[in-house]
Amino acid sequence: MALTIKIVICLFLNLLSLVIISSGLRLKLTHRDSPNSPLYEPNLSDFERFNKNVEISQNRASYFHQTRLQNSSLRAPIKPHDYTYTVDIGLGTPVVTRTLIFDTGSHLTWTQCRPCIRCFKQEQPPFNMRNSSSFGVISRKNKLSKGFTCSATRCFYIVRYYSGQFSSGLVAAEDFMFETSAGDSQRVAGMVFGCGIINGADFGKKNAISGVFGMGKEPVSFARQLGARIKNRFSYCLTKTDSKNNTKASYLRFGDEAVIKNGTNAQTMRFLHTTKNNLYLLNLIDISIGSQRLGLKQGTFKEGCVIDSGSSVSLLNENAFIKVEKYLVAYFWSFKNLRKLVGKEVPKGFVCYANSRKDFFGKLPDMTYHFEGADFHVPWENVFVTIENDAFCLAAMRSKNTTILGAYQQRNVRVVYDLKDDKLSFAPEDCSRDAV
Repeated sequence: MALTIKIVICLFLNLLSLVIISSGLRLKLTHRDSPNSPLYEPNLSDFERFNKNVEISQNRASYFHQTRLQNSSLRAPIKPHDYTYTVDIGLGTPVVTRTLIFDTGSHLTWTQCRPCIRCFKQEQPPFNMRNSSSFGVISRKNKLSKGFTCSATRCFYIVRYYSGQFSSGLVAAEDFMFETSAGDSQRVAGMVFGCGIINGADFGKKNAISGVFGMGKEPVSFARQLGARIKNRFSYCLTKTDSKNNTKASYLRFGDEAVIKNGTNAQTMRFLHTTKNNLYLLNLIDISIGSQRLGLKQGTFKEGCVIDSGSSVSLLNENAFIKVEKYLVAYFWSFKNLRKLVGKEVPKGFVCYANSRKDFFGKLPDMTYHFEGADFHVPWENVFVTIENDAFCLAAMRSKNTTILGAYQQRNVRVVYDLKDDKLSFAPEDCSRDAV
């Protein structure tokens, strides 16, 4: 009888835990160009800031293409300074807060740990595993040990970045703290992560970063580990960050928080499956500019289109970009107040114009990405980016092979990742109200 009661109590507590977690977890996403970011560089001009975001997108495109050629679990996309959003998350008992790079292209979450054999400089001290009563290493018996080097008592990881940098150490389990929609904190126990004790990395002069928050598709990612506890879904709604006065936060939401509020405008499409990588790939078919469909040939996007919040601007493979550029040059030809920028006036691989009339921006065309099963409409203010007072560029650049739908084009859109049904849903939303 006593044993039966204990079993019932345990089942009840487990169910209660699931209810509490699925009721809504969230983490604040901070863009590198936000004044609230520890990475914010206030002295950069619009053009310098744009160039920085271009570099980030170029590097990630190189990685995504390389994953077609090799095992994606061996390397991850981040290079020094290649990050767009960060999250602050608590871990351990007692809780300490760490700033990590938010990355849907990486799988394993890791942070630097003590005792550290080799660590890069960081503002926050490395996480001291010996000071946490909830810390524990995992062994080959753990269901998430696959892919790691394991013994009977522990597992080791190494993450190599295509830039040559790396992190390695113990694979461990620890409690992590998430914010809830009610404004308090929720402890999630036993999350598997990497405790880095030998690291070769450089995350910028301010030393604000201590690791990576992996939200990729592999089982070890936090999104997959949380699984049924967050109803196998997460979402974000990215605010505009092109104004120095813009301090509205974006949020990464889980479970019941990860929903489209106005379901009537929602569209859904399925992720593509490939044997060589676990990226969030979509089947892009064609592109429209304004009301004109470009009629791109079948197979133009044979590598798919990566949806990636870590890439600041979008990329179009060479064949698609040529068609887009040709259409825009013809479209802008009739406007006498415009001058096409060339040479050193413009970042390589971009279409940019100098504009002498402030009222012209309302005449810029919008763009639509036609995916299999859904049309992703991008309003003109997300299609073009202003780099100086009188100049603007198409916020998409030429790439040899890779196509990416970047963060700039996803602004003011609720994007929901459903890992159970392997699909992506989206709908327009005023993301500045996401924290309300």
